[in-house]
Order: sequence, then C-alpha cells, then structure tokens
Amino acid sequence: MVYTEICNAVWMYLWVGALLLAVILQCLVFMKKAWKHALELGLRPEQIKKGLTTGITISIMPTLPVLLVLLSLMPLLGVPLPWLRLSIIGSAYYEAYAATTALECVGETMKLNEYSAVGWVAAAWVMTIGGSACVLWSSLAIKPISMLYEKAEKIDMKLVLSIGAGCLAGVMAYVSVSYGFSAMSTKGVVFCISFAVGALLVWIHNKRPKAKWLSDYLMTISMLVAMAAACIIF
Repeated sequence: MVYTEICNAVWMYLWVGALLLAVILQCLVFMKKAWKHALELGLRPEQIKKGLTTGITISIMPTLPVLLVLLSLMPLLGVPLPWLRLSIIGSAYYEAYAATTALECVGETMKLNEYSAVGWVAAAWVMTIGGSACVLWSSLAIKPISMLYEKAEKIDMKLVLSIGAGCLAGVMAYVSVSYGFSAMSTKGVVFCISFAVGALLVWIHNKRPKAKWLSDYLMTISMLVAMAAACIIF
C-alpha cells in the first residue's frame, strides 16, 4: 500500500471535518461563557466587542505563515493531516520538522511519492503525539496555577499585576533580543523598523482624537510594515 491511498482518502476528510467542527463548537461555547462572565465582572458590551475586534485583527497576520506551510505540506502529506494539525494546536515550524524527522527515523525522505505508507503513519504519529505535550501540560498545570493566582489576588492584587507585567516584559525582551537582533532578521533592521512604526502609531493615537481607531490595528499595521521591510531587504 502506498501512502497516497491513505492521506487523501474520503474517510480522512470525514474524520478531520468532524474534529474541526467539534473544535469550532467548543470555541463558540467558551466564547459565550466568556462573554457572560465579562458582563458579570462589569464590562460593557462595547468594551467586550473592542477586545474581540482587537483579538481578531491581531490574529490574522500570524496565520499567514501557517497557511503557506499548509499549502506546502499538502502535496507531501495529503490535505487532511496538515489541515487538522495546523488548524488546532499545530505549529508551522514544528509540523514540517516532526514529519521530516519521523521519516528519517524509518529510513525514508520527505519527497513527493518517494516514501511508503509506513513512513506516512510514522509522521502522523510523531506530529500528533509530539504536539499533544503542550495540551497535557496545560491540563495538569492550569488548576494549580489558577488556585495560586486566586490566593495571590486576595493578598495583593497590585503585586499580581506587577508580576504579570514583568513576566510579559521579560518574554517580549527575550524574543526581541533573540530573534529581532539576530542575523535572521538582518541584525535588527526589520525589528527596529517595525518598532519605530509601532511607536509612531501609538504617538498619533495619543495625540489625535480622530485616530483612536488605531488602537485596534497597531500590532497588525506594525507586522505588515515589518513583512514589507523584510521582503524589500531580503
């Protein structure tokens, strides 16, 4: 049996479609619960809608590389498997790396029509099990962390907010230094351009009342400028 008889089979499409439908329904259920809880906390519907709009606009640009990886993996692994992996918890970099490594372990290479059904199954297992580690860790750790957070809130809410802000600043600083100033991003040129545009937009937003709409699109515009700069420089 060759892998092409499995990877694009009708039952694979039906199975993946059912799983993705379940994920969509789950998102809608939790979105409804989150909206109701936000109202209970005293947030106005306008504030909730603004947060939703901001989240959607920020999420669009990071999905473009994932879409490109999906299109590149489809000829190699079929449509359903990459579609499933990259639609739920998959990472664009991880999925391609996991599939390639799995095939190498069984003595095959990731080339179109040049590996067996055994290699495809191995790639599917490695992609799925490896990507499930974060879900398992989150399931085990979320309750203890939430309990610790609730106890800390009762002691000193300002301290909790300060620690959270410090952690976020540390992550952003690490990413900025590790990737923003690496050779991969032209020693910080692209990063600095994006940062400068973002700072300019924030200044315009604060100085001009008519530019308040920019608050929902600051990160999206900065990312677009960074992508354009990267295309021109590279």
